[in-house]
Amino acid sequence: MLELLQHLVNLEWRRRGAAVRQVRIAGSLVWYAEFQPKPGGPVTPLRAVHAPDGARRSIPLEPPTVVLFHGLGASSMSFHSVIPQLRRAYRVIVPDLPGCGFSRPPKGRDFLPFTELVEVAEEFVARITPRGAYLAGNSMGGWITVKLASRRPDLVRGVALLNPGGPALRAEDWVDFARVMMAEERGALDEWMQRIFHKPPVMMRFFMRDVRRILRGPPVGQLIATLTAQDFLSEKEMAQVRCPAVLVWGERDRLIPEGCRAFYLKRLKGVRYEPIPDCGHCPQLECPDRTAEILLDLPNVGAKRSARTPVGARGGGGASTPAPARRGGGIRAVARAPKS
Repeated sequence: MLELLQHLVNLEWRRRGAAVRQVRIAGSLVWYAEFQPKPGGPVTPLRAVHAPDGARRSIPLEPPTVVLFHGLGASSMSFHSVIPQLRRAYRVIVPDLPGCGFSRPPKGRDFLPFTELVEVAEEFVARITPRGAYLAGNSMGGWITVKLASRRPDLVRGVALLNPGGPALRAEDWVDFARVMMAEERGALDEWMQRIFHKPPVMMRFFMRDVRRILRGPPVGQLIATLTAQDFLSEKEMAQVRCPAVLVWGERDRLIPEGCRAFYLKRLKGVRYEPIPDCGHCPQLECPDRTAEILLDLPNVGAKRSARTPVGARGGGGASTPAPARRGGGIRAVARAPKS
């Protein structure tokens, strides 16, 4: 049923003028939709230039591009509700990462490990927006976004992180996350839905079989099992992020460790903090209007580099503790770690 919904959304996007394309990167076939800014948006900014005849003229500036990266097991469809508003100011690019949505990993492979996902995302941005773009990502998409900002500052103008994962916390901080994501017992999906949403959408009940299939599939289960300590974000990588950044945090998120928020607020220099009350792990799904409003202001964040930190967010939570897993164990090893 989820596949049918994806096709319907694809048709709707085409009807609204999206260009739907595919690009092959390192053997993966990456599907993406591209939306041009729609007419009737804000006044187009102008740039003064001197013509060959010496006259001074104003020409419209090319609108900035924003690339939206979805989370683990999700797809570009998760940004469906914010795209119409973002088109007021951006050229919007929404890819499916390999193994998700309409994108496929290389022939003969069921999934890409995290390191290769980052490499594909980097090459995708370099190829589609060679002059740079703003990046926004939810959950694992935010994790990937920070990796790209650290690795390729020439490509990343600014980042918006929506309840991002990825910090190098203590192993025990990730135990509960791993248990929820990999649980097989009855009722596990109900717990997952209660953890990820503040108010689970009624329609989600119709897609639970698809959710179970996705969570048990290689692009989720095997990716989690093959994570290494080096995949998680280190303090050194965070120090290499120099672009403007905003942390959007659904305050009712019970899926990822609380230490994730503390880590980003402490380690991401000058980050602007935008908490959203009564919102879970996916702000773009539960609070699309507020999320779009924040993303529309992303080009202005550089001029407002004042961080707004909640009381107690800089302390505790394992924000400066060692990386979470043995070198080859990934979160599966974390899931077996004893609670202390």
